[in-house]
Amino acid sequence: MVPDKKIVLSDDVCACSIEGLLEEKKEESRLCSSSPNDVEVFVDPDPEEISQKFYLKRMTDGLPIIPPTKDRVLKLLRYTDLSPDETIAVLPPKMGIATPEKIAVNSVMAGCLPQFMPFVLNCVKSISSEKFNIAGINATTHPVAICTIFNGPLSREIGVGSGAGCLGPGNLANATIGRAMRLCMINIAGALPGVGDHATMGSPAKYSYAFGENEIENPWESLSVERGFDSSVTTSTVMALEAPQNVNDHRSKTAEELLDTISKTASTPGCNNSHVPGEFLLIMSPEHAKTVYNDGFTRQDVKEYLHEQCVVDVKLADRGGRKIDPELVVGDSVRITRSPEDIVIVVAGGVGRHSMVCHGFGTSSGSVTIPIKLKNGIIPKSVEDFKK
Repeated sequence: MVPDKKIVLSDDVCACSIEGLLEEKKEESRLCSSSPNDVEVFVDPDPEEISQKFYLKRMTDGLPIIPPTKDRVLKLLRYTDLSPDETIAVLPPKMGIATPEKIAVNSVMAGCLPQFMPFVLNCVKSISSEKFNIAGINATTHPVAICTIFNGPLSREIGVGSGAGCLGPGNLANATIGRAMRLCMINIAGALPGVGDHATMGSPAKYSYAFGENEIENPWESLSVERGFDSSVTTSTVMALEAPQNVNDHRSKTAEELLDTISKTASTPGCNNSHVPGEFLLIMSPEHAKTVYNDGFTRQDVKEYLHEQCVVDVKLADRGGRKIDPELVVGDSVRITRSPEDIVIVVAGGVGRHSMVCHGFGTSSGSVTIPIKLKNGIIPKSVEDFKK
């Protein structure tokens, strides 16, 4: 147990919001170099005590954390060729400066292995895109969460889950990378529930929401290939999404039968897409994908079919938070997508005739896919290429 006199609780908080909770002041032990009194480090911290102190300072997601000691943070920093204090992104609402150092602190807290560091960095960079609109995502009362989809060989190298149970629980990479993103939102962006994060009820998806595409069992090209990347390139795609809605269809034998079930499930009054049509994610199980593929449907055919069939009664849709654009109304209905390209399709999961529909944030956010690469622009062949 560390004596209370060694705990420094300063009101001068740095952007990562982790200050004064780890050991006595020793300049050589500091984790964050942005101000003189932000982060201190225990040599051998008590996990229960540290988790409680961080929780009381509103620096966790409510679950226990791994104490971000200097040694643990340095292990993650060895898996990036960026400078520890280099600006990766500026994250609202607090306009916190996300650096590799601060991202590593939150990744340690989340339980990430050092090899996961390039993936978390890439995700943080992705959400800073203007197209993604992280300011709106953090500020809205809508229970929208950051979902990350991984493609490519490096995701398989670190064990990202793409098969049975890929949406959790049970996979270390999925759980901790997704959680690291949420802790970065809390401690760097300042998205505290009820303060910077105004979601009315929140969502279980806000704890962790990351998985890989099951490229081996995908009958079509992968999401990253569809978006212009070679299959040898590892990418992360971020989307602003609600928690998944299951689509249970064990009896459909044709593509149209199955897609009708999916479209009726997706056509839900009350989702953001119903009054501000935009992107949504369809996660197809391998069995469902093969049913559609074997019936001659391409990925584009699926998108076009669902775009036409996913509609909501305009009277119900118009009860949402924003008045419906009259140009989107067709008869007495409104489509939940602006075009077929708003439908993002990935194949994931294991055995079973289930799929998932994840509604989006309407027109307020667009998905972003970027490659994981070294600072010099070279595409790494292994995560070990990042290691210093």
